[in-house]
Amino acid sequence: MIKNIIFDFGNVLLNLDESATYKALEEFLDPLKSSDLFPSVIFPFDRGEISEEAFFNRLQRRSKIVYHVETYYKAWNAMLLDLPPNRVDLLRHLKKTHRLFLLSNINITHLRFARRKLEKENNIFDFENQFFEKAYYSFEIGMRKPDSEIYQFVLQDSNLSAEESLFIDDKIENVEGAKQAGLNAYHHNPEQDIEDIIFGLLD
Repeated sequence: MIKNIIFDFGNVLLNLDESATYKALEEFLDPLKSSDLFPSVIFPFDRGEISEEAFFNRLQRRSKIVYHVETYYKAWNAMLLDLPPNRVDLLRHLKKTHRLFLLSNINITHLRFARRKLEKENNIFDFENQFFEKAYYSFEIGMRKPDSEIYQFVLQDSNLSAEESLFIDDKIENVEGAKQAGLNAYHHNPEQDIEDIIFGLLD
């Protein structure tokens, strides 16, 4: 029986268009300088190993020419879209019957921008505490999916049984990592609305 639901944030709850960011970055970045973009820039930022300032400095150093930092901010946040109202209602409903958690590979820049969008567009303040027992953000805990340690950390920190927990993510590598940690895990297709399928997963 599923008692706990661990949601990924982007493309499960919050709509994303990751291609918008990467297309924008391609216009700035020098391919010869940015072959290490993920292991040396994006992943360390997600794990909180480098500061926001250092992250944008690293993007500048990998650019064809150096642009003002606001140009990079705009490109980096371009992927963040909306949180449909029906998903807000879904969280309110599920919270009555299940323990809800959030587990996201996210950095401080994206989290700040997403919180502002939720306040402005959904009139939601304190999103994490309003809907979840606890939110686990990669940049705060120094780990990121799909590394096995992050799933074990969540299970131990919130005293969860893996067998009674369902993890939902849009990236197959993260789902496989969760399964290896003993969790029930579902690979979500962002073209579907999670509201339409989640109750079938909880039966």
